Amino acid sequence: MEAILDQQAELLRIGEELIRESSRKLRDAAGPDALRQAYELYRGFYEAVDWTEPWLVAVLCLHAVLLLVAVATRKSEMAQTCVFVLCAFLVLIAERLNGLASAHWRAFSTQDYFDKEGVFTTTVFCVPLIAVLVVVLVNFLRLMASVMIQAKRAQLKQRARAEAKKQR
Repeated sequence: MEAILDQQAELLRIGEELIRESSRKLRDAAGPDALRQAYELYRGFYEAVDWTEPWLVAVLCLHAVLLLVAVATRKSEMAQTCVFVLCAFLVLIAERLNGLASAHWRAFSTQDYFDKEGVFTTTVFCVPLIAVLVVVLVNFLRLMASVMIQAKRAQLKQRARAEAKKQR
């Protein structure tokens, strides 16, 4: 028993060393002010966008509605499937939407946010959709686990009935 505890302590010490070393390497690679730089980058992005433009408000409302529907219909597999398919489809066509928006941005926007790489579209359109997809996926896993629990309980009840019937 003593040897097992010693091995466990040694493994914990090695794991701690690995974590400290990798943390040091990450800090060295990113630089001492990496968090501040990231914050400034995100802050600059936030301030560069005019969030009051009607089409942007509509996109943000779409995300809010999809998230609310995903949460409100968490017990309905069919509704969850529809939300999942819709979000996945929107992410799938995001590149084409970015191309269309890039070509016709003057018709609906005051600035051209749409570059060839689709950074703005990915950040503002796809990331929230992927977050909704993750919510739905986690809910699917929760629903699947509850169905598996129900099936196992039914199996155990059936087995208990069969045992009781044998004993009679």
